[in-house]
Amino acid sequence: MVSIGLRFVAIPIRFKRAGRLIEVIVLVASVVGGVHAQTVGNAPSNPDQATAQTGLTGIRPEHLWSADYPGLVVGDTISIFTAPAHWDGEQWLEVAEMVSAVGATATLDGNIQRSVQAHRTAGEDRFMTQWQEFGNYYAFGALAAFDAWGELDGDIKARNVAMDGIASSIIAGGLISPALKVVVGRERPSTTKSTYRFKPFSANASFPSGHATEAFAVAASIAENYPVWWVQGLVYGIAGLVGYARIEQNAHFASDVVAGSLIGWSVARGVVHRNDGPRDLRKLTWTPYASGKEIGIVFFKSY
Repeated sequence: MVSIGLRFVAIPIRFKRAGRLIEVIVLVASVVGGVHAQTVGNAPSNPDQATAQTGLTGIRPEHLWSADYPGLVVGDTISIFTAPAHWDGEQWLEVAEMVSAVGATATLDGNIQRSVQAHRTAGEDRFMTQWQEFGNYYAFGALAAFDAWGELDGDIKARNVAMDGIASSIIAGGLISPALKVVVGRERPSTTKSTYRFKPFSANASFPSGHATEAFAVAASIAENYPVWWVQGLVYGIAGLVGYARIEQNAHFASDVVAGSLIGWSVARGVVHRNDGPRDLRKLTWTPYASGKEIGIVFFKSY
């Protein structure tokens, strides 16, 4: 397989004008041959060889801030929304089980809400007010930390968590849950004494819980990339406590939390599964380049 690349090198040019030293940076393009071959070599014939040579896994780009990442998110979104058309009997059964879990929890919404509020304390309230942010700002902070660690340490899995987590957050927390909130229009427990009061296409937005959706989307993105029992226990424990915090804050019923959790969890698992798929080795890629006093970008394509 033939490999061709272009290297754009920044070359400083200095000259004097009106007694002042002026420096201009010029980008020079050159064909990359042997230098790039040290990194890429002959294109592998299967995904396992590709992973061994490049360190990359699946169809993800090398970096979150790559120009290819928005395309990955679009592809993930299309895949999630079109997935039902390809489900088999077993997958439909799983969906039925999830719906049943939400329905069963809904029968206990009133009892759970009254019990939690009856035992609510000032100290617990202060703690839960902060903890619930793991389903909001803290979740994105965690993804940023994974990406930073991945870039600094060269940890591919950490970068994958950031890419999968942001894509899952956009799909589950930015599209699916908000749409359901509008369509269902369930009143929050803090604004009604009725457990089942729905006003579709209103300002009511209790079902499902957006915080639980986000918390479990990030948790599943981490757990799927680090399939170790203690990692999974930790991240799902954090996400589960976010769900409880939303009930304790009287912002959601228990069934809202269960629904949001299942949405975030299932979307993230679908995203990770797709992104772990076989890579298209003929795709145009790029990577930063530095050698001595030269810096630039290498664009690479295999045929």
